[in-house]
Amino acid sequence: MSIRPMIHAGVCALTLATTALGSTAALAQWKPERPVKLLVGFAPGGSADTLARLIAEPLGRKIGQPVVVENVPGAGGNIMAQRLSTAPADGYTLGMGAAGSMSVTFHLNPAATKYKPESFAPVTLLATQPNVVIVNNNVPASNINDLKSYIQKNPQASYGIAGIGISNHLIAESMLSRLGVKMEAVAYKGAAPVITDLLGGHIVMTVDNITTAAALVKEGKVKALGVTTAKRAPQLPDVPTLQEQGIKNFDMPTWQGLFAPAGLPADVMKAYFQAVQEVLKDPATHEKMALLGSEPVAGVSSADFVKYLAKDRQQWAQTIKAANIQPQ
Repeated sequence: MSIRPMIHAGVCALTLATTALGSTAALAQWKPERPVKLLVGFAPGGSADTLARLIAEPLGRKIGQPVVVENVPGAGGNIMAQRLSTAPADGYTLGMGAAGSMSVTFHLNPAATKYKPESFAPVTLLATQPNVVIVNNNVPASNINDLKSYIQKNPQASYGIAGIGISNHLIAESMLSRLGVKMEAVAYKGAAPVITDLLGGHIVMTVDNITTAAALVKEGKVKALGVTTAKRAPQLPDVPTLQEQGIKNFDMPTWQGLFAPAGLPADVMKAYFQAVQEVLKDPATHEKMALLGSEPVAGVSSADFVKYLAKDRQQWAQTIKAANIQPQ
């Protein structure tokens, strides 16, 4: 699934609108009078948590009140999304959503999902990142074909995921399906405990966001076997893509976006959109995100984010069908 072309198309289409706002445009009249909560659907220490905290501090300066990150882990971000969907639409509760809780769950958990796409007000897209297939150092594999051979010889091998149905789960299942092998998926409440068990040898593999994977690889704690996007990641230039290793047309990054409960007043939406754009365009924030492997995506309005999400959900549905992943 290729998300990058969709993003570039949306950004190009929004150039005139973004220019109209002006790079130094003043914030809308609405401003919060008390701290704002930013809900994150995963445990502290993972890539989602890291990015949320990076965004929260400068966003708080822009709006004049602290933005406090609150971790609500579990169910691949769905518990956070459920809580966000029932929060007051007053601008004091935001959530950082990703494909798992905002796209995939509607296909994999239709009966259990207590919220719908229309339960949210998508504020803007924040960033995209590559994913990396990483394994425990004791696994005798240096590339994807070596991993395939190892799995064939060790059918009991398992891999870790930060929740059922999140994008990293589907990326792993899509890869394994196209390699013609199977592994048991072990679900955790976030990326951090997955890494803990990977380092301890309790699981063989995970597909991790470049934000945390690159540091682990550079420190020699894990081995990187492949990047899941069409191009290599600048943070790990020596790690080939899955496409380079024979899995054709494999391009599956991760994205994060800012959401609010449905019914958010227009002036509040405008205030947050403008503040986030200033944060994303700030060279200091841009540099910090780049170091984490995140590519900031500025200028995506709420209306275009809604269109982006519709396409994203459709593409994940196709991925689920192709990988024969059954609804939970």
